[in-house]
Amino acid sequence: MNGQILLAMNGAETARRMMGRLQSAGYSVYLADHLSEALLLLEQVEFDLLMVDSHLSGMQEFDFVHRMQKGRHRMPIIVIGHSGSNEAAAALEAGANDYISGHVDDRELLARVSNLLNLFHISTQKRNEKIKIGDLQIDPLSRQVSRGGTEIDLTQREYDLLIYLTERVNEVCTREEILSHVWDCDFNTGTNVVDVYILHLREKLDKGRKWKLIRTIRGAGYMLAAPDNEHDSELSSLEDAP
Repeated sequence: MNGQILLAMNGAETARRMMGRLQSAGYSVYLADHLSEALLLLEQVEFDLLMVDSHLSGMQEFDFVHRMQKGRHRMPIIVIGHSGSNEAAAALEAGANDYISGHVDDRELLARVSNLLNLFHISTQKRNEKIKIGDLQIDPLSRQVSRGGTEIDLTQREYDLLIYLTERVNEVCTREEILSHVWDCDFNTGTNVVDVYILHLREKLDKGRKWKLIRTIRGAGYMLAAPDNEHDSELSSLEDAP
């Protein structure tokens, strides 16, 4: 399968050579030689794959890779490296899906790109399946949310928060975890933004309904609880007042 690739890479000659290899296989390739340029392209184009130089200008270690895997521009990432196993381990720990040498031969390069895109395509299909939790239904493709057949209008951030909670249904999510995954913050700044948005979701999802989907777990965080959860009786004793 073909797709659109962002190649964020230093070294004009090597970058052009790799770009040519990919284009010859039918991929559309956009080239960026600095982090700022890569970020700009990510806002303008919907990419299927990011290939990033481990020494990309403007990137501090693998902070860019880490942010990408936690942010809204989620896609498979291949790091193009120069230093071997230690660098490969650091790239993978930051969230890269694969690591290749800048001197990789054409056959291996195209095989790795094709395999990763195919795997991600299957994963995306699964993510686009409709979500049903009790009488809550979410269509990821249209981003339509309804409860009991009544459509619910959510802002983008409210929707992102809801999706994160559904991904961890019946699990406690701390404020720090929610900040990290929904707001891309790596630390608690003391803001009450999570509490505010949880309140908004409760107003839209739970108000006037017997079954409350969003629970406050005292001293821990929040949970989206599915009906008929075997731990309901235990959770009810842990909840704060709404």
